[in-house]
Amino acid sequence: MSLNSNFSENKERFEHICTLPFETFEVGSNGDVYCCCPNWNNFYSIGNIFSDNYEEIWNPERVKELRKRILNKDYSLCDKNSCPYCKRQLFPLSKRTLKKSFWKKDHPSFQIHMKKSPVSVKLGYDSECNIACKMCRDKIICLSDEELQLFNSRIDSLLIPLLNDVQVLEVNVKGDPFASRHSRLLAEKVAKKYKHIKFDFQTNGILCTENMLKQLKISLDRIYAIRVSIHAATAETYSKIVQNGEKFFPVILENLKFLSLAREKHSFMFFLHFVVSAVNYKEIPDFIGMAEHFGARPFFWELRQVQYNYTALDNDFIVEPDHPLHEDLKKVLRNPLCMKYKDNFTPRLYSLMFD
Repeated sequence: MSLNSNFSENKERFEHICTLPFETFEVGSNGDVYCCCPNWNNFYSIGNIFSDNYEEIWNPERVKELRKRILNKDYSLCDKNSCPYCKRQLFPLSKRTLKKSFWKKDHPSFQIHMKKSPVSVKLGYDSECNIACKMCRDKIICLSDEELQLFNSRIDSLLIPLLNDVQVLEVNVKGDPFASRHSRLLAEKVAKKYKHIKFDFQTNGILCTENMLKQLKISLDRIYAIRVSIHAATAETYSKIVQNGEKFFPVILENLKFLSLAREKHSFMFFLHFVVSAVNYKEIPDFIGMAEHFGARPFFWELRQVQYNYTALDNDFIVEPDHPLHEDLKKVLRNPLCMKYKDNFTPRLYSLMFD
């Protein structure tokens, strides 16, 4: 395979290599760093953003071992039952694939010791949010004055220098980036400092408005992706999931209209997220229809035993075989609309479609 081979010639080979440990890192709630979602790689931490320096985070022996295995298509350190890519060997395409220098003779030009900085970074140490959603927490999370002061003090000294070469930044993946005082300040400073960085926002949608983006001085052409977590297709069901949900649901629908129109013009990725539980599973097909209406891609996750700040009730875990509604869930998942988006379901949910 020549050095000048283009992407189309290498695509089949490339699709069997996960790019995440070579291009991304994600910061957890206590500052621990992972190469991807901690649930997908068995919480295989590669460092801590608050105690280690950059080289200790990005090129420690632990991550070199992981990269070496992946280059040999060994995913033994990953959880194939959790990762939506690993089990079916359908991996996200690299953000560096358009560069000729990306390819080498024997492997894609991934190095075990990475000379390049990560392409994308996810920051999840801030869990401040404006709603209590039973999919992850039973109360509204607000940073204490001490936490807010500590996090803000690290923006200029730690976070801004760390992001120098990053292309995509996801802020506050454990809360809401528009509700968090710290994450708003961070996003505004990053937008001002680095004109090349694009933003990937995961939000509950309540404060995701044109005015909010203007306040943060983030233009729509700097949006890489917006992922709105709703978990319902109707106000009635949403109110069972989110405290005071009947008040928020119409607001979210209005904001989805704005995002739909903005996406048509600015071509960012647009997702609607849905965590499946006993409360909402019947609305999965309707949720897909709603996503299509707004020009978004639906994505479905199963409820986990312990989320960020909340232990869910046992009777919500409809994915478990002994749940009384489990067979009913499988019938819903065999709906033609679900089959149409089967690759947008996590491995456990995907397997139930054919069980």
